[in-house]
Amino acid sequence: MRRLLLVIVTALLLGASSIWLMQQDSGYILFSLNNTTVEMTAWVGLLLFLLVTGIAVWLILLVRWLSDGGGLRQWWGSRRSERHANKTAQGLILFADHDWQKASEILAASAPKSSMPDVNLLFSSRAAAENNQIDLAHELLEKLKESKPKASLLVDKTFAEILLREERFAEALALLQPIAQEKPEDRGVLRLLSDIYYLTNDWVALQKLLSDINRFKALNKVDFEELEIDVYANLLGDFTLNTEVTAQEQRDQVGDLWELIPKHLRHNAVLISKYFDALKLVNDADKLAVLAIKSINSRWNSDLVREFGEAKTSTPEKHLMTAEKWLINHPEDPALLMTLGNLCCQLKFWGKARDYFSSAVKLNPTPTLLLKLANVLTEMGEHKESQNLYRQGLLLSIKTQDN
Repeated sequence: MRRLLLVIVTALLLGASSIWLMQQDSGYILFSLNNTTVEMTAWVGLLLFLLVTGIAVWLILLVRWLSDGGGLRQWWGSRRSERHANKTAQGLILFADHDWQKASEILAASAPKSSMPDVNLLFSSRAAAENNQIDLAHELLEKLKESKPKASLLVDKTFAEILLREERFAEALALLQPIAQEKPEDRGVLRLLSDIYYLTNDWVALQKLLSDINRFKALNKVDFEELEIDVYANLLGDFTLNTEVTAQEQRDQVGDLWELIPKHLRHNAVLISKYFDALKLVNDADKLAVLAIKSINSRWNSDLVREFGEAKTSTPEKHLMTAEKWLINHPEDPALLMTLGNLCCQLKFWGKARDYFSSAVKLNPTPTLLLKLANVLTEMGEHKESQNLYRQGLLLSIKTQDN
């Protein structure tokens, strides 16, 4: 407020002083040009001079601003930049619309003058790859690498992804493995490597990669667990007998595969089933039975119950007693009734086997159950009823195949 008051007082004093000076001696200025003369007071001439000078200076500054940093140049540059940005946007829209040919052409053509040339070249190469122009895609990526050396990692990963899509796995691996050694934490590289190993069924290499995938969170929790199960299931499923080693060494190999599996996955039904298949190959039914009992007691699984009943163990009496305890809580489970029948057959308890198989057939008549019951009746000498069951099983099998 004080400052404003001071400015007003100063302006009044200056105005009053100017009027006083003009009243003292106004003087005059005379201009003569040919027959024209102009006469004015000195004060008017001074005011005109200051006014003309101000306008001239303003015009000079205006012209300079228009021609240099702002104005026309800025407007023209902005318009040109907008035009190139529109070209980039048009190319990206075509890319999203899967018009690969036009997208690649527009993005590549507008790249030199684009404000985002790396984006243009990257998506142009991807569009070319989608259009099966692999050499052109590689050429565009190399241009990106030359113009932006810092983008070389992105370029290599992008081209490796293109090679992966083309199933050129060896070339993709050659690009990715050096990057993985230098930057093991790169999640994009880890995902690409896992895809290559998965598609080439290289379960051993993929199993070694799992720890890095988990450590650096290259996959979300659900996808990672599914990948783990796939890897270990295939490792167990690919196990084959090696006749050059002893039976015990073969059992040890199966045990080593099981030890590779993290403890939190050892209750997974798929993995246990695969492990059972491997144990059957090496004729290690006792270990199979122990594992089955432990798994079934912790979580009921009809498939594992069925596997348990088919295992030819050295202690079928003990396993029959265990299975009969399960019958208390699962009296109408066909898989358990069939398992009890199988165990009774191992012990040659034909009467109990007939009862268990008959109960299972009533709940779920299948060709397999009818065949098992018929075999038991044959052992018991009931040939007529046995033949009738064989016939029923055959008809049911044909009907099932027709459906």
